[in-house]
Amino acid sequence: MNHRPKVVVVGAGPAGASLALLLARGGVAVTLVEAGTSLERQFRGEALMPSGLEALAAMGLLELIPGLPHRPLVGWRFVVNGQELFTAS
Repeated sequence: MNHRPKVVVVGAGPAGASLALLLARGGVAVTLVEAGTSLERQFRGEALMPSGLEALAAMGLLELIPGLPHRPLVGWRFVVNGQELFTAS
């Protein structure tokens, strides 16, 4: 009998994909399930914070960032119910 742990990760967003990667690297049999049928999806996060960069570095993925489409963050605009509350830059 195979007593190797088996895990199903539901959702291939940033957290689910990262978890599946780390588990697989640790020798755990992982099945990653995603409801979306294409890679064309809108992510909710608008910026990658320093802790996110640290997490990518810890997973050995930081070198992939320059090859991905991105733009520098120059500020935030906070809008609630169509009314701008304030901006930060």
